[in-house]
Parts: sequence; C-alpha cells; structure tokens
Amino acid sequence: MKFLGYFSKEYTDSRGREYYFDNAKFILIALVVLAHLTSPIKTDHGSVKALWTVINSLHMPCLIMISGYFAKSYIKNGVVKTQRLVTYVVYYLAAQLAVSLFEYFVLGYKGMAISVVSARSSLWYLVCLCWWFALLPYLYKIKPSILLPAAIVIGLLFGYDTDAGNLLSVERAVNHFPFFLIGYYFNKDWLLKFRNKWTQIASVVILLVSVVTAYFCLDMIPSRVITSNYSYHKSLFATMDPQLPIFSEKPLWFLNRLIFYIIAVILCACFMLLVPRGKAFFSKLGSRTLQVYILHRFLYLAELEYGWWKPFNSITGFFILAAISIVITFILSLK
Repeated sequence: MKFLGYFSKEYTDSRGREYYFDNAKFILIALVVLAHLTSPIKTDHGSVKALWTVINSLHMPCLIMISGYFAKSYIKNGVVKTQRLVTYVVYYLAAQLAVSLFEYFVLGYKGMAISVVSARSSLWYLVCLCWWFALLPYLYKIKPSILLPAAIVIGLLFGYDTDAGNLLSVERAVNHFPFFLIGYYFNKDWLLKFRNKWTQIASVVILLVSVVTAYFCLDMIPSRVITSNYSYHKSLFATMDPQLPIFSEKPLWFLNRLIFYIIAVILCACFMLLVPRGKAFFSKLGSRTLQVYILHRFLYLAELEYGWWKPFNSITGFFILAAISIVITFILSLK
C-alpha cells in the first residue's frame, strides 16, 4: 500500500501549493467525466449502475468539500476577496451562453428555452459556488457547532418543498451546502494523522463493500436523492416502488437524504485517505479541474445526441469508457 501514500516525497510546489488536493481534484474530475459518459448505459446493467451510484455519491460531494476547504482564503482578517465571486459569475455566464449556443446551433435544440437563471446541463455547480461565496461573508462568524447542523437540517427539510425547482440551482445549493461547510471547517491534519496502511486497506474495503451493497440494493436507492436536484416526491416516486416500506412514508422521506449525507462523507473520507500526498505525474493538471468540468459537458451532450455510447453498452464497455474518461480528462486539462 506504500504507493498509495505518495508518488514522491515532494508535498508542495515552489508556490506552496499542495499536491495532495490537486491529486484529489484530478481523480475526482475524471470520475465526473466517467459518471457522465456511463450514465446512458447504467439502466441496462446492474453492476454499472452500482458503480455509477457509488461514484455519484462521492465525486461532487468531495469536490464541493475541497471547494469549501479553499474558501478559507476567501475571507482574511474580515476582508472579502470579491474577485473570486465575480470570476465564478463570469465563468457561469460565459459557459451558459456557450452551452446554449452549442445546443441550439450544433445539436439542433430549436425549441429550447433561453434562460440565464436556469443553469444548462451541469453548470449548476458554478451557480452553487456563486451562492456559497456570496453567503459566506455573512455566515463565517457563526459557530460551526451551530451553522453546520443548521445547514444539514435545512437541507433535510428543503426536500419537502415541491416548488423549489432548478431556478438558480437553489435546490442543489441548499442540499450540497453542508458539504461545502464541512470542507470549510476541515483541517487536513485531522485526516492525515489517521493515514496509514491499515486505514487505507479499510478504505478500499469500504469502497468495495459500498459497490456490492449498492448492487444488491438498487431497487431501494433513490438516485435522484444523490443528484439532489429534485424534491423528495419527485426523487422517491420516480425511482422507487411506492409500496416499498423503507422510508417511503412522507414523514420519513428526509431519512433518504440523511443517509446520503452520511454515506457521502464516509466515502469522501475513504477516498481522501487513498489520494497520493506527493507529486504525481498528473498533479499539475489537478489545478485545472474547472475547465474540464465545463468543457467535457459538450462531449457528453454530443454523446447523448448522436448515440456514441451505444457501442459501449456492456460491462466491458464501462471499463473502456473509464479509459476514455481518463484520456478526455488529460486532454481537457491541458493549459
């Protein structure tokens, strides 16, 4: 397991940037690309859907936590660095325009609605970043023991609102805010002091058990709770048999999201224990995950429109797509 501890003994670059987080970001964005590329084939193969379920329970929560971790530098001595918020707003508007034009002129979606407040495709993450960085200056002085539980409770209750919808990605911004706060309050030393070969072995076992469990419990896993962009009613009854007794009663709907929160945090901890700490051959590319996040969406939309996924509609195809995802991530990470 030694190779999981580091690729080299260099832990920071000349500017003090930690390879650990860049390594994590590169792997996570590769998982994002993989999840999107394999999304069309998950309904035909239980094993693929199990892998997809675990990957989706991990990649965005963990990326959001890392975003929260680096938000510490957003406010220094009470001074807010508003440039970052402005940058995210500009990125979102530019990406929204680009994706809309691509869908309209290239993919031929002539009847599509043109909107600034309804994020196209996966651009919801940029909108959420805008929300979180706009709110942080007003919330950062609140004690973590108050703010984090409050964010979790609000996220659990918000799912009962059937009218929230995707307007300005409010649904996802509220539901994922606890992950952002966990990252904001996180100290990497808390995790690294438990990092050894035994915890790494345990992490691998937990990840494998999660996939196996997901495979045998697919009928009881509301996947829309994982994506967090729907109310409980739409999440549960679009993916579950209403007669299932497990958390299908309205007063218990919130337990589905609570379990997701718990599982996601555990998976993220396991993942971060396995991420190489030192300089890896892909470390530098990990600093450019946002451009991959935006650009890969064009390929995903084209894949859906032109059916590029059909030759890979098999278990073997999943692993071929995994290799393609890594290549795409490398290419889109180039400067």
